[in-house]
Amino acid sequence: MDIKLDSITKIFQAKDKAETVAVKDLDIIIPSGKLVGLLGPSGCGKSTTLYMIAGLLNPNEGRIYFGDEDVTDMAPEDRGIGLVFQNYALYPHMTVRQNIMFPLENIKVPKGEALQRAQEMADLVGIGELMDRKPKQLSGGQQQRVAIARALVKKPRVLLLDEPLSNLDARLRLQTREEIKRIQRETGITTIFVTHDQEEAM
Repeated sequence: MDIKLDSITKIFQAKDKAETVAVKDLDIIIPSGKLVGLLGPSGCGKSTTLYMIAGLLNPNEGRIYFGDEDVTDMAPEDRGIGLVFQNYALYPHMTVRQNIMFPLENIKVPKGEALQRAQEMADLVGIGELMDRKPKQLSGGQQQRVAIARALVKKPRVLLLDEPLSNLDARLRLQTREEIKRIQRETGITTIFVTHDQEEAM
C-alpha cells in the first residue's frame, strides 16, 4: 500500500506565539511494500513527519493518504500502523510474551489466537525462546526486537521506525539493521525508517 503525503506542513506554536515551521509543503510517495529511510540532522522534521503519518500529530495543511484512503483526520488506532520508538517503551513488569500480546488485548483478540500470533512474531524477529523473560533480562538488541514484534503483531498496514537503533552499540546496530531489512522483506509491509546516520540510511 502506497503512502502519499500531499503538501504537508506542520507548524508548532510556542507559548509566546512564536512559530516554528517543522515541515513545509512536503510531497512524497512511498511505494507499497518498500523500506524507505528519512535521513537528516536533528530538528529537520523527520520524526514530525513520521508522527503525522502515525496520526500522533495533525498537519496544519495538506493531506495524508494510505493507498486511496484519506487518513488525515483518522485516529492513530484506526490507521493500521505499527510504531517503534527510539526508547523501545516496553512494560518492565511484563514478560516478552505479554509485551508482544498487549496490542492484541486492546483490540480483544481471543487469547489462543493472541498467543499464537505473539509466538509467530517473536520467532520472526529471532526471540522466540525468550518469551518468559522480563525486559531487564534482555540486551538492548533483544529489547528492540520485542518492540518490533509488538508493532508487527497487529498486522499493520504500515511500519514506522523512529531512530530505532540509536541506543545500541555499533555491533548491535549493524546486526539489528540487517534484521530489520530481513523482517521487512519477509513481511512485505511498507516501512519508513527515520535516522540521522547516513551509513544506516544507505
